[in-house]
Amino acid sequence: MNGLLIIDKPANITSHDVVNKLRKILCIKRIGHTGTLDPFARGVMVLLIGEATKLSKYFVEKDKSYHAEILIGTKTDSDDVTGEVIDEKSVSHITEEMIDVSLTSFSGKIKQIPPIYSAIKKDGKKMVDLARKHKEMPELEPRDVEIYSIRKQKVSRDGNKIIIEVDMFVSKGTYIRSFARDLGEKLGSVGTLNSLLRTEVGPFSLKKACSLSDISKDNITLIDPLIYLGMPKLVLSDEHAKDVSFGRFLPMSLFENAEDTILYNSQSKAIAIYTYDQQKNIMRMSVLLN
Repeated sequence: MNGLLIIDKPANITSHDVVNKLRKILCIKRIGHTGTLDPFARGVMVLLIGEATKLSKYFVEKDKSYHAEILIGTKTDSDDVTGEVIDEKSVSHITEEMIDVSLTSFSGKIKQIPPIYSAIKKDGKKMVDLARKHKEMPELEPRDVEIYSIRKQKVSRDGNKIIIEVDMFVSKGTYIRSFARDLGEKLGSVGTLNSLLRTEVGPFSLKKACSLSDISKDNITLIDPLIYLGMPKLVLSDEHAKDVSFGRFLPMSLFENAEDTILYNSQSKAIAIYTYDQQKNIMRMSVLLN
């Protein structure tokens, strides 16, 4: 049982819970995810099963798409509505034009400070663990992220609150909770994330995701992850395939370009991924595929 599985993670469970549930359902320990999703959020999780776990480094860098609801007028300690309310400010001055201008200002490459309730480590300790224990929080450095697009879908007003619904396409490492917090500040108020749906991770969409409740050991369809790597392929002679089995270097003359390449034996079976070693000007083992 080896391959890639796209799950529609339910709200109110952790990404680790999803992995544990699948381990019990499929009776297999080797399951990993390619990026967590906040417990209160729902949507696409990409999981690697069995031998496919070796390929996780090629999938963690994927861009992501979200549908988010941002609550303007309320601030929480976690930057989403599951946290404790720590501030409330008026939204009466906020106009539709201000919202449009503020959203546009976040497009492109920006600096973003992650939420304190996050898995980011500082001095070897997870920020979320320190926050839950009410420990003194070290200051987090801003990170470089990119918001490729923001599309406003709907704006609703309810008393001293505004809900802004947006579709976002963002780079790896972008926190939508931080975006909600920063948008509130940009509008001269405060903000927090009201709900979050992850609709895409790289080429994998919610439309192709399956529910945890629909999966069983006898009812599961795994995807071949190699077809999504976008790497060149190379069929080796039996002699060079033997070299690969021993983890040996391969000469550059075999390869068209100095880039990650999927290697196949003469029986068309994928046996490894090789990468370019610039220092030695050779191709070396990156992943051995059994």
